[in-house]
Amino acid sequence: MVEKVYGVGVGPGDKELLTLKAVKVLKKVDKIFIPVSKEGRSSLAYDIVKDIVEGKPVEELLFPMIKNQECLKIYHERAFENIKSAQGEVAVITIGDPTLYSTFSYLWRLLKRDNIPVEIVNGIPSPFACAGRLNIPLVEGREKLVILPRGEDLERYLGLFDTIVVMKTKRLGEILKRILGKEERDKYLVGVVSKGFWEDENIQWGKIEEIDFEDINHYLSLAIIKRVDREDI
Repeated sequence: MVEKVYGVGVGPGDKELLTLKAVKVLKKVDKIFIPVSKEGRSSLAYDIVKDIVEGKPVEELLFPMIKNQECLKIYHERAFENIKSAQGEVAVITIGDPTLYSTFSYLWRLLKRDNIPVEIVNGIPSPFACAGRLNIPLVEGREKLVILPRGEDLERYLGLFDTIVVMKTKRLGEILKRILGKEERDKYLVGVVSKGFWEDENIQWGKIEEIDFEDINHYLSLAIIKRVDREDI
């Protein structure tokens, strides 16, 4: 039976943004588990760390992108059993941070349920990394921030928060143009980072009408929406 499980965030994609603790843990564990959305599909998280864990046993955990919650529970339990039966200490790696919309959160609940020692090793979360890529502050002073998994709930929050992070940008342009009139759109600036830190990354910053939303329909795309109350951004 496994002795301890580490949930290791490997950051947004840049190997230089791996934390020192993540590197230390990945080098010392006996085995690495890699969540994948489809069997045989390459793992972005593993691409980040493969040079560090070269020669170490690796096993994939299948987390398909399906909406049926009952089916997902089966995959979660199966992944948990694979981890539970491992020997020694193991790490489950995840893009970004394990505490923010991560596949590891499902495993964390099952590990805690069975009283298996588990430790989270934080990685740099994508909202902070993407603000850096856009070269802007995320929030300052008394500004308020909200993080949304998708753009569907934007209408509820646009007037309440100074900065809105949208983790998945599919249909974002359509949603913004539907809920905001033309004059209202000029009150906001949008920054979009698609495939941040990868060779084919796409970075855009400007008013809503200036963003090419058709070019950011990748699941590794994130948007930062800011109210324009100042002239220095």
